[in-house]
Amino acid sequence: MTRTLHGRRMARLPALEDTEELVALNATVDGRLVAVSERGSRENRLASPRVRVHLHESGDDWRPVTLTGVTMRPSKVDLLPDGDILLVQSRTVRRPFEPTPDGAQVFDASGQASRSFRIGDGVTHLAVDEPGTIWAGYGDEGIYGGDPLSAGGLARFDEYGRQLWTYQPADGFDHVAHCYALNVGARTTWAYYYTGFPLLRITDTETAPFPPGPVRGARGVLVHGDSVIFIGGYGAPSGLTECRLRDGAVVEPGPAVLTAPKRIDIVSTRGSRLYLRTGQAVFVADMADPVTSLASRGRP
Repeated sequence: MTRTLHGRRMARLPALEDTEELVALNATVDGRLVAVSERGSRENRLASPRVRVHLHESGDDWRPVTLTGVTMRPSKVDLLPDGDILLVQSRTVRRPFEPTPDGAQVFDASGQASRSFRIGDGVTHLAVDEPGTIWAGYGDEGIYGGDPLSAGGLARFDEYGRQLWTYQPADGFDHVAHCYALNVGARTTWAYYYTGFPLLRITDTETAPFPPGPVRGARGVLVHGDSVIFIGGYGAPSGLTECRLRDGAVVEPGPAVLTAPKRIDIVSTRGSRLYLRTGQAVFVADMADPVTSLASRGRP
């Protein structure tokens, strides 16, 4: 069977001033959209940047919140369960003879800075789960850059920056050299990484690894029941492949189709939900949606 995921438009991107650019966009674990804009271009950075968070309310309406006391260049964003705003700077390279700067900063709902902490270097993925713990996936620059918080390639923190868990591969599985995909649901997290491209299911700190399946180099994963969809992959950067999780293995690959505008970028993957953006709007497609259709793949 070929699954068709139907992309539904959620909202137009937030309206920005002429001197602003959108630097981060995410979907929270409960399906809200949150964006970050910064005044001035990254090529011509201002000494005191103006940073605003935009909270999606309904339709095309966003509520902007100006942040006070920003000490970083944000590139990742999410919301904590109490409504606090979490910003993360992906790279936190230490200058010679200086301490490593904090890469995460928390603001209250009114935009006032409340605390900051280190979260590692080379953050490629950031997501907060339902209990409020923070998941970070790292790229090779952070993993091999000497920061112990990044060294495992995948880590979990509490809301004050205390590292609760870091990935240690099971026997027979390679270490993380680059986290390609991270899907954080309410209480289950999925990760997919190089080398080897195994698929990990993490519930609390219990890790169940699936050996590498038929897809290499995917940039996102969706999961619903025993079905998993890999987004992209080597040789097919825009393709979708649906597989089954059977007896601890990823099997039965077949095509899937997404009905959404062309030239889309992944915003976030949350369990069965895929959030995408174009140059103007955000879309969502859900494997669990009853309008998601299945048609014969033309195979016995």
